[in-house]
Amino acid sequence: MVTRTHSTVARFLLASLVAAATTVGIVDAQRPEPRPDARAPGVRLKTGWRLLFHDGCRFAVPGSWRSDADGALVSAPDGSNISVRMIRITSWSAHKAQIRAAFGRVNILHDDSDHRLWFEIGDRPRIQHYIDVADGLNACAGLLELHTSTTRDAEETATGIADSIGPAPDKPPLDFSGIPAIERYVERIAAHLR
Repeated sequence: MVTRTHSTVARFLLASLVAAATTVGIVDAQRPEPRPDARAPGVRLKTGWRLLFHDGCRFAVPGSWRSDADGALVSAPDGSNISVRMIRITSWSAHKAQIRAAFGRVNILHDDSDHRLWFEIGDRPRIQHYIDVADGLNACAGLLELHTSTTRDAEETATGIADSIGPAPDKPPLDFSGIPAIERYVERIAAHLR
């Protein structure tokens, strides 16, 4: 039987856990955070994918990919990986010209528009994708390396990741699903409140 006291205690515990989780998120702000509920504009997550935020940018990866300690590199079990950074630019067209000149020979040009530059370099079995998405005087630049011989649906994976790269929203939605202990407590408290 749930009494008013139990209900009050449960709500207090839930509020404390939310406050603690929010503090953890602030302290650990540089690590990419999984966001299964993709509320970032223009992003539709595939089933089993995670939305990450790093250095002012957002990007999605398959759920099996993991980030390193500082969040600068996210890798798949087969060694495929991505690194995404926010960079300052003074002119989008000049920036694109500099990037294309720096990389030289491009195997496939996927997009060269007024908001995105995406091309492939390298040879199989390791193909690199450079994806650059403009946002005013900033751009989110991603370097994706896919091991085509071991990445299932490599083209679909590359497209899913490339389409997700962009500026992060000013305030990402709160999501505590990446913290298993909090998920378990919330489930228990919710069960007591029913």
